[in-house]
Amino acid sequence: MPDEPRGQAEVLIPNAWLLPNLSLDAVRALQRGDTVSDLDRGDLRLAGIEVLVARNWVKEEFWPRIQDAVKKGYAAEKTYTFMRAHGERRRTRRPKKSP
Repeated sequence: MPDEPRGQAEVLIPNAWLLPNLSLDAVRALQRGDTVSDLDRGDLRLAGIEVLVARNWVKEEFWPRIQDAVKKGYAAEKTYTFMRAHGERRRTRRPKKSP
């Protein structure tokens, strides 16, 4: 029986948020081998089990809002220099425990 596909994160960063002259090769160099990266009409789209966004790709005024670019999955970690997004790994969320 084949493995079930794992959830994927998807990050879509609008062109207006990106610094000029961002190289797709530079973006791909930071990603896992199974991550899809493309620049479509100037917007940067990243999809994979784990996606990394470097701060030096994004204009300073948009970095505080970078989590808004996560379309699927969740922002698992954000530091001064990067944001890491993960895909959902569970089919359903566990209910919260009552106190």
